Amino acid sequence: MKTKSKVLILPMICLSFVAAALLSSCDKNNDNLVADTDQPSSKEEVRKGQLNGQPITYVRKEGKNFFQGDIVLTDDQLQDHSQKKGGASYSRWPSGKIYYTIASNMGSINRDKIINAINQYNSSTNTQWIARTNQSNYVQFIFGSQTGSDGWAHIGYRGGVQTISLDQYISVGSVIHEMGHTVGLYHEHTRQDRDQYVRIIWDNIQNGQSYNFDKYTSGVDIGPFNINSVMMYWPTSYSRNGQPTITRANGSSFTYNRTGFTTGDISTINAMYPL
Repeated sequence: MKTKSKVLILPMICLSFVAAALLSSCDKNNDNLVADTDQPSSKEEVRKGQLNGQPITYVRKEGKNFFQGDIVLTDDQLQDHSQKKGGASYSRWPSGKIYYTIASNMGSINRDKIINAINQYNSSTNTQWIARTNQSNYVQFIFGSQTGSDGWAHIGYRGGVQTISLDQYISVGSVIHEMGHTVGLYHEHTRQDRDQYVRIIWDNIQNGQSYNFDKYTSGVDIGPFNINSVMMYWPTSYSRNGQPTITRANGSSFTYNRTGFTTGDISTINAMYPL
């Protein structure tokens, strides 16, 4: 998602907004986040916290902290680390090497999608996704739902075991998106300069979900805004009425990308992980 993206600054920088940050949106069934009701699930609790010194709103659900739908933050990441210049405790993967395992119950179809996405990262970016042997810092791909097409991931590098969860019907492009969060990318629409390129239609957003469209100002924008980034939200994400929640700045529509990397996405990741 980004020619100039936001990334994990060393706690987060954005791909266009990398976490580094290339934040995209959580992929909800074809990434079309249109709810059946404006009422949040009774199992979800909306909370306030701090992310790299910036106040944010997130959802506590099933023992996890979900930020902007598909980014999972640790309790420690939600503490006020504003005194830690640059947020150096959360950063990029050392030497761009990301070790991984795939859960045995993933199934051959999703395993093939993961390998496809890994091959695209390894062939197009400076990151290297490597099958784990005995490394203690690695990513585990786990199976989510048998009926969904969503996913979620921890953001950036934090050490220890991190997770990328993938549902049965998730697309390869959405696998790439979730891996982008792991690399350190936030969603493109949260870039500080986004208002020059897109318009948020607040009246169309589900009640209680507007915080998912807040700018994330503690990240770093890399390259120009990239509306076609694989890290961009769907035009009707969190819509309450099926109408767009995001348009181009001039009010026109844009085409949602879950096909794969754009040149901007690749440039952003490579700027985050120079050789």
